[in-house]
Amino acid sequence: MTLRIWMTAISLAALWHSSCAYQNEQTAFIEGTDNPQRMWDPEKGNILGQRGMVVASLENVTVTNQTAQIKSTTFLHCHVRNMADKQVSWIRRRDYNVLSSGLLTYSRDQRFSVIRPEDADDWALQIKFVQERDEGAYECQVSTKTGRYGYLVNLKVVVPVAVISGDSTERHVQSGSTISLLCIIQGSLTPPQFILWYHNDNMINYDQSRGGITVTMEDSDFTSSRLTISNASFKDSGVYNCSTSDTNPASVNVYVSEGDKTAAIQRLGSGSGGYLLHGVTSFFSLLLTLQLLLALCNLAVITGT
Repeated sequence: MTLRIWMTAISLAALWHSSCAYQNEQTAFIEGTDNPQRMWDPEKGNILGQRGMVVASLENVTVTNQTAQIKSTTFLHCHVRNMADKQVSWIRRRDYNVLSSGLLTYSRDQRFSVIRPEDADDWALQIKFVQERDEGAYECQVSTKTGRYGYLVNLKVVVPVAVISGDSTERHVQSGSTISLLCIIQGSLTPPQFILWYHNDNMINYDQSRGGITVTMEDSDFTSSRLTISNASFKDSGVYNCSTSDTNPASVNVYVSEGDKTAAIQRLGSGSGGYLLHGVTSFFSLLLTLQLLLALCNLAVITGT
């Protein structure tokens, strides 16, 4: 009898330990998640975690941060359950403009819309072709009998930057040498599929008429593209730009000089100073002589009268 009581007690203790361990696992899972999937339960006034556990009160607005790249499409998610007859509204905090209520969009900007799969708990605000002005706070809002509750999303818009490697905006190369330019895209959330190169506003990525032009993508800490032009000539001088679909172009001026012609121009320039000084001196001498002759003529006229 005593043995049976002890066995029962041990079984109950093991069952209690397993239950506590399970609850600890669930708590650790939710607390250890950087951005757990949360859902509102307006009927109970709670925000529910991934497994339906209460993690916060709706009386405090929940805030999350989200990053989107310019000209991309982004979704601001808002999970709500037990909606009943309540409406989910999205409000832009910058100007308190009501963007949507339910599935109806009130914004004149057609880039905004609400996406909700059938019978889903997610009321996502979709923003197409994200612009810099879209950066800011957006609130997903539900009104209940006990008040109005919000879920705030801070949207940060990232604008990648194109940079041509080098210490200056000018490159000087000799005729017959190779032009090599490296374009680096910095701050991009997603690597661009292509980087375009332009010479005096003409795209040269696929230019086969000149020949000797190659464009290669290089993998490093940043996405980059290298433009190589072999056997450079004076015609290759000009402005070179590189850009992607979501960056402003970076530019550099390339000057191709031909050795013999450059030396001749330098010699001409150095010798022209002496000729110029001699010419100026002769001009003033001639002008002084004319003035002297004019004075003598005036004197003769006065004396004759």
